[in-house]
Amino acid sequence: MYGREYGDKELRFEASGGLMHASLVMRDKETDSYWSIMTGDSLAGEYKGTRLVEMPLGAKMQWKDWVAEHPETLVLSVKGVEHPETNPYDNYFSSPDGFRGVKAEDDRLPTKETIYSFQLGGEAYAVPYSQFEDGGTFQAGGKHLFLYRPEGSAIFYSTLAYVSSEGGFEHSDGAWRHAGSGAVFDPEEGRFAASDGTQVERLDGFDTFWFNWSMTNPETEILKRAE
Repeated sequence: MYGREYGDKELRFEASGGLMHASLVMRDKETDSYWSIMTGDSLAGEYKGTRLVEMPLGAKMQWKDWVAEHPETLVLSVKGVEHPETNPYDNYFSSPDGFRGVKAEDDRLPTKETIYSFQLGGEAYAVPYSQFEDGGTFQAGGKHLFLYRPEGSAIFYSTLAYVSSEGGFEHSDGAWRHAGSGAVFDPEEGRFAASDGTQVERLDGFDTFWFNWSMTNPETEILKRAE
């Protein structure tokens, strides 16, 4: 999720109709600048070279899960139609190839491997989902990372990611803990309970496919779970 205020303007973003390495490029209506959601950069226009400003994390989930938590949610309809009868993305998710048959140029992971990807200290990283179902700890850029997805969770579930420079993460007595503060991870709340917020912070990143991320970030380091 990105901010809309740049310089003295509040921008209104829309899909440009263009893709870069099969990933969306946005356009803003105020300056006709083009923005890559995968790199975070403005590629052309008045704001060329400006980076998108990431906002506090939102949640990505299926409708059934959202409406269970927020039953009064209003749904935007187009000409009275709220959603299609069939999911147009079913074939895409079941195919081993990327958008319009695109394949990853980097073969360290399969084209459609689902990953959590992020930038940290100016370097690009990716972690396959299989490395952190029910939680996993990693090292990157001199920091300790904790990533979490419930076992068997749908592809639409948003990965929970945390970073700490003051102590690592450990699993004991059936729970994940931050060794520095003793804070315990609560999977229902999606946070480390009893943390004062200074030692454990949320880590911004993308849930995506390997081909989307690797074609834009060719120098990506693939992390393995710390033992």
